[in-house]
Amino acid sequence: MPPPNRGSWIRVSDQQVQALLARYQCPTPMHVLRMRFLGAMASPRMQVSPLQRITQAWGGKLPEFASEADAEELLQALLRGWWNRLSEHQNSRNPFHLPRTEVKPKRQALLELAQTRSQELAGFVDGLFGDDEEMDMPEKAHEALDVLAKIHSMFASTVALLEIEASPAEHRELIDLLRNFQKMTITADEEINRIIQSCKRARAQNIENLTFVPSRRFTAALEVGEDDEAEWIEEEDSDDDHVLIYSPLNQTLTRNGITVEVHIYKDSESDWILEVVDAGKNFHVWDDQFKTDQQAFDEAMRALDEEPLEFMEPAPDSKLN
Repeated sequence: MPPPNRGSWIRVSDQQVQALLARYQCPTPMHVLRMRFLGAMASPRMQVSPLQRITQAWGGKLPEFASEADAEELLQALLRGWWNRLSEHQNSRNPFHLPRTEVKPKRQALLELAQTRSQELAGFVDGLFGDDEEMDMPEKAHEALDVLAKIHSMFASTVALLEIEASPAEHRELIDLLRNFQKMTITADEEINRIIQSCKRARAQNIENLTFVPSRRFTAALEVGEDDEAEWIEEEDSDDDHVLIYSPLNQTLTRNGITVEVHIYKDSESDWILEVVDAGKNFHVWDDQFKTDQQAFDEAMRALDEEPLEFMEPAPDSKLN
């Protein structure tokens, strides 16, 4: 689905969206709805209804509103705000990244992270396929979907293992598991963006010149026993190529009255990556990488000085109209 006209956009933060979903008791978590939106935009199907995705979040019909103004506020936020903002990720220079938060190597924290990632990936596929169980997809998107299915299965199977309280987990094992979750998240980002770009090209080109492959949405995770999971963790841990390295320059920074979180990281195969997270929990990720972490930090400072509006969000309880 092509991105809407920028002139119709309004600024809306994730905090505002979360507050509206809570006010109207939406049964679909925000992180799942975000991924359903993203999947629907990426879908090779030409006709996608944003309003249908919104009604599905409430079980098939919109919630009851006290006034037309309340209904307008919700639809403006989700359609002209959130949907349109997510559509920016159809631009290859603005790839999508699953939200990151600080996670401690604790059993409950890792359980919640695995649950969230599993739900996010399932939500993306729900949006991608809509009401269909099967769909012809471009070959590259089909290959990326296979990788996502495996990652989803790993996250979901790990949830099942972590929910068994009697199952022992040493602190070192939890640290290794967190590292693996970080690697899996990076891979998931890459495959989600491969699907977005592959399907975008398919919609724009003559389909007779493209190779399409029958694809099925993935369902519940395959059963993975404890021995299988332990073997996978050990295998991943033996590969240090993709261990994330975090810069000591990472910090919460206030400049010109704007507070952001600066995230700078890399692995052994890449240069430094810069992410800036604003007060609305929106991720601003630089497409270009940096030779040193100091260069990345200097770029963050430059952006805050010269482009402060990019990192400003309205207060979460403010009205949208």
